[in-house]
Amino acid sequence: MSSIKPLPDILISQIAAGEVVERPASVLKELVENSIDSGANEINIAITEGGMREIRVTDNGPGIPKNELPLALSRHSTSKISALVHLESINSLGFRGEALASIASVSQFVLSSKHPSESHGWDINAEGGRVSEPRPCALDQGTVASVKNLYYNTPARKKFLRSQNTEYGHCDEIYKQAALSHPAIEFTISHNGKLRRRANGKTTETRIRETLGSGLTDASVWLEASTEDLSIQGLVQQPAYDKSTKDTQYLFINGRFVRDRVISHAIRQAFSDVLHHGKGISYILFIRINPRLVDVNVHPRKTEVRFHQSQAIHQFVFHAIEKKLASAERISPKTTHSFFTDRETAIYPQHLRVQNNLGLAPDQGTNSFTNFDNTQIITSGQDIGNESSSRGISDWDQVEENKQHDYPLGFALAQLSGIYILAQNRQGLIIIDMHAAHERIVYEQLKTALDLKEIPKQKLLIPIDVALDLTQIALVQENNSLLNTLGFEFSVSGPENIAIRAIPSFLEPGKASELVINVIKDIIEFGATRVLQEHRNEILSTLACHSAVRANRKLSVEEMNNLLRDMELTERSDQCNHGRPTWFQISLSELDRRFMRGQ
Repeated sequence: MSSIKPLPDILISQIAAGEVVERPASVLKELVENSIDSGANEINIAITEGGMREIRVTDNGPGIPKNELPLALSRHSTSKISALVHLESINSLGFRGEALASIASVSQFVLSSKHPSESHGWDINAEGGRVSEPRPCALDQGTVASVKNLYYNTPARKKFLRSQNTEYGHCDEIYKQAALSHPAIEFTISHNGKLRRRANGKTTETRIRETLGSGLTDASVWLEASTEDLSIQGLVQQPAYDKSTKDTQYLFINGRFVRDRVISHAIRQAFSDVLHHGKGISYILFIRINPRLVDVNVHPRKTEVRFHQSQAIHQFVFHAIEKKLASAERISPKTTHSFFTDRETAIYPQHLRVQNNLGLAPDQGTNSFTNFDNTQIITSGQDIGNESSSRGISDWDQVEENKQHDYPLGFALAQLSGIYILAQNRQGLIIIDMHAAHERIVYEQLKTALDLKEIPKQKLLIPIDVALDLTQIALVQENNSLLNTLGFEFSVSGPENIAIRAIPSFLEPGKASELVINVIKDIIEFGATRVLQEHRNEILSTLACHSAVRANRKLSVEEMNNLLRDMELTERSDQCNHGRPTWFQISLSELDRRFMRGQ
């Protein structure tokens, strides 16, 4: 049996390198974070052959004095913490003091630096962990770190590297993370002598756009929220955003890129109300938190954190995103569907509201939708469908006279192919998918009604017979209160039959059987409690979809205008429950260009 003995320092460093230096991008991350921590405001990255030949990071920071250069390459030496109390409140990106030693143990490493107190620069070489004495070098300012021939002395590790394009792609991702999280710093990155990217925008918004492009930013919502010890800002995609590439997901905690399950779950939960088909979510979020409330010393590569109050963080992020998605504020004026306002401010002018049982309901009568507040929209005391609406709302003078009241979706002109509503507002033409729009309206009304336990019911003159097996019959009897809460009433009419005697008032009777069976299946799979708590929105979404006006349903101008007014009052009404857009705008200037007016 072999005796216990201490490992050589070089072997210890190489073991540590196995955790810290996974690939060239891991090296780049450590070097860039050191430059950021130094206080540099300009960082230039040069990659050769995907980082396998060389990684060079140059910054204009204050530099390192000659006598500290050897310490920089020794294990567990750092300028960032010096006591346990510092570890409990970390403000820097690096803090362990082992990265440079680990990198130097598996590469040919040169560290050059000039400190303001010295007349010239100094460099130090390390090869396979063997460190030279500092030597004079020509350097005006800052620090240059050069890592050549990574894994030259550990070929077993080198064989796991991919092609140079693949490895450069990982380095490019590190560049993006650094550039996004520190907009005050100018960055460049080149590959094989060719400049690939430059970031010099000084605000978070411009830095996101120049780093990731305008596709996501133009289709996203800008988010800001804060408490005493916690703040969040950034972008989350609009639910209707149609991505042709992979999800863009960046999360930064106090300037550090991390992956965190608590926050990821909060984001998914906030989107669960608008994306029911497993679509990916894109976001770029920057969270600032009191360093004492988060532990960053939980992962070798420092990409995970642990919150002291994870549930509070979860709720903060969830409510901030959910509220912003509900308000539907847009980040860019180029995004044309940016007209919705909060429910509290988007109110009808008093002279346009009259209590009435007209409105729109999904039956075959003229009034085909039902507003739960029983409100009918009229103009100046007259039915909007009578005079000016019958002319297609051509008299915009009437609207202009009342400029203090804005109608973002304008007024209906016509119905197209039994599917779309064409409307005119001050900006131009609006096209609305009537089924998708009404589906969202009914869905939001259903959620409110369910919360108040006031889903309206309609008694059926002729009960609807539904055939079920014995297990399903027993389940229906056991969960009578749940079905009643959703607007259904029933009685057992036979050994394997139930009779539905009441259904939600907005539901067409022909769809009641299918919905009851679907709800029963959900109860079997998830249990009654989870159906209401975790799958409530999916069930209500199904109810809303089946209840919304269908294609080829002819609507009067009055009904179309009622739908537009309801959309203006409904949260999240710019997309349906499945994430599809409900409307979009074509501006007058775009129409002029298409018809070459003025050319």
